[in-house]
Amino acid sequence: MKINRREFLSLAGKSAAGAVIFAACGLPENELIVQAPVEMPEDLLRGEDAWYATTLGDLPGNDGVIVRVMEGRAKKIAGNPDHPISLGKSNARFDSMLQILYHPDRLLEPQMRFSKGGNIDGISWDKAENKFREVLSKSNNISLVTNPLRGHNGLVVKRFIENYGGEHIIFDPMNQGILHKTVNDLFSVNSLPYFDLANSKSIMSFGADWLSTWISPVHYSKCYGDFRSQEDRGYFIHVDPRMSMTAANADLWLPVNPGTEGDLALSIARIIIEEKLVPEENISNFEKYLPAGFLNGYQLRDVSNRTSIPTEKIIKSAKIISDKTPALIFGGGNAEAHTNGTFNMKSIYALNILLGSVGVKGGIIPNPEEVTGLPASSKPSSLEQIEEEVSHWRAGNVDTVIIRGVDLVHGLPNHIDVKGALSNVKNVIIFNTVMDNTSKEADLILPESTFFESWGSDIPEPAPGFEVLSLQQPVISPNASKITKNSKSFADTLLSVTDGALGGRSLENLIISTSQEIVESGSGSVKVDNNIEGNRGRLLLNGALQRGGWWNTEFKGEISGNYKVSSKIGPSPEFSQTENLGEGDDFSLIPFTSNSLLNGELSSTPWAQQNPDPMSTAAWTTWAEINLLEAEKLGIKEGDILLIKSTSGEIEALAYPHPGVKPGTVCIPTGQGKENNGRYSSGLGANIFSILSPMKDSESGAIAWAATKVKVQRSGRNKKVAKFEGNVIARPVEPGVPILVLGPNETVHEAEIANHHKYQSEFLGNKGNKHTDNNDHSNHDKHDAGH
Repeated sequence: MKINRREFLSLAGKSAAGAVIFAACGLPENELIVQAPVEMPEDLLRGEDAWYATTLGDLPGNDGVIVRVMEGRAKKIAGNPDHPISLGKSNARFDSMLQILYHPDRLLEPQMRFSKGGNIDGISWDKAENKFREVLSKSNNISLVTNPLRGHNGLVVKRFIENYGGEHIIFDPMNQGILHKTVNDLFSVNSLPYFDLANSKSIMSFGADWLSTWISPVHYSKCYGDFRSQEDRGYFIHVDPRMSMTAANADLWLPVNPGTEGDLALSIARIIIEEKLVPEENISNFEKYLPAGFLNGYQLRDVSNRTSIPTEKIIKSAKIISDKTPALIFGGGNAEAHTNGTFNMKSIYALNILLGSVGVKGGIIPNPEEVTGLPASSKPSSLEQIEEEVSHWRAGNVDTVIIRGVDLVHGLPNHIDVKGALSNVKNVIIFNTVMDNTSKEADLILPESTFFESWGSDIPEPAPGFEVLSLQQPVISPNASKITKNSKSFADTLLSVTDGALGGRSLENLIISTSQEIVESGSGSVKVDNNIEGNRGRLLLNGALQRGGWWNTEFKGEISGNYKVSSKIGPSPEFSQTENLGEGDDFSLIPFTSNSLLNGELSSTPWAQQNPDPMSTAAWTTWAEINLLEAEKLGIKEGDILLIKSTSGEIEALAYPHPGVKPGTVCIPTGQGKENNGRYSSGLGANIFSILSPMKDSESGAIAWAATKVKVQRSGRNKKVAKFEGNVIARPVEPGVPILVLGPNETVHEAEIANHHKYQSEFLGNKGNKHTDNNDHSNHDKHDAGH
């Protein structure tokens, strides 16, 4: 049977469902060994393109993608329709990765500082790896700092720490393990569960901006479309002080006071139990883990006062999620970023127990905790753990610090003083593609290849309720251009300098070894016919590469049912102080992950910089969202340069008055403020992480990044906000028709009713038809009296 690779790709692309089985007629293995299209003559034809499946590493979701390659160069990234995470969908961040591949300021060679504080000069890879080996042989104490890694990359890191000792810090500036702790404490699982959004009848989310940046936004957006495709379109409630992209899609937005999300969740639980809105069995499952009288501390009116959510909205939420089942309740983001973050999260997720939504379709579904022996979970380290490790650096107790995939100097608050601590470390080795703030402190910089040029794998967290191993393969040649030719992957470098001590000399060989294990199991989405002779593991790998990975829908996780609901009244949120910060007005600072730059991972690319924020349409800068009416009272106008002051420092941001911001809060995006990140981002905007106060969650030690109080002061200067939206003032569509204005805690439907009555009153002369609230307040008062 004659078949070239292009024909095989075409055939494989048509196998969107079911398994790919290679029969004894044979697969042309030799053609698939060379993964780099630039080395294939057929791929050099002008105007001919090819699509290759791989995995988008180091971005939220780790989505499966296909890359369009023409004449040996990557041109376009799209979602892989075969992959169970991306499901053929994509977002604007995908294409920004292309600009990292071809970035003009990309590191072209290893660089070394021959004396502490001296100049840094270029060296060859041979010299760089020999220096790395020398450092490892002489180091007694090693620290390894990475972003969350799973799959084969995580396996290499795990073996490295086992062989050389030391600490492994897993760094994520906005997620420090509270979600992992919550699901482990409540449900006794180690991996994050799957949120079955598509099959839910109602959804209530707290804090997490899951349609924009939280965990797996591409997958969640696709599932949200399926959720809204139901006959009654489902019902969605979102709890968040800020009108995020997720909040803007909700049927009911509840702008809660920061840090009181757990109180709201338990008040809803109390209403459900007292009104018997769910089966008695559910109530028993929930109450048997609580001491008697536990919910007495969550009286409806008291919680309404603490959260600033009207009682009728709390009652409405309780009835909706009880009536429209299966209901899915989850939270994250700023809901966990308080001094009582663990309490908030446990209270939120415990609602799923009461509603019978654990382990059922449309609810919370457990995931397998291990896939073919590879790490399937990567819990980020807490601020408490990071501070302890950095203190060892500062004391000179650590000989070598290796950093990969994170910008510690940018991502940690000023009070940590990472720069000062690194200056006391003998050897600082950093892997990077483009320089960043932390790279300036390095003694050895190793240019890392992108996911376009290297082998790898990932296990999505959360997986979709079954085993998934996403595969990453080189889709362009490492020698395709002067820019890309002199880099190596992080895992391959570790395998090389350890001379086989980690189980191999290349990541490709490790992946082939895993493929052989999968062949022997005989399970999953890609199989090899038993009659085929030769390297069956390699044959399976070739087939899996065309699909973007391997998954086994039959292997699923389990939840024991031995729930551990919190048994103590939750602590009130605490905030940093502002007394000694000088002039200005007090606000609660709420950082939010930039939709385009994330937490700075994509800030070096111009496409990400110019991609407008979905709510403000701002770009290329750092802005501060402040309530519109509050801004008017304080004399703040759009573009005013505001001084944002905390106990840890001060930054400047452009004012953006906005009605979708809770009074008393100021919301600022992350991602900007890098000083050494290439020509497109250096010096742009301000770094919100730098001014976070040293507040922590009382149970986990994670940073409470939403617990910082700031003083906001006008500087007297103004600068136009770079944004896509115009400055046209709202006007009636026809004379006499009032403009639709949403009040606090008011839905669009309620505002439309108000406008209707106002129009009737003013223009039809129906003076007696006054606008009244659509809810029966007497019933609410009666209901509340019973609480």
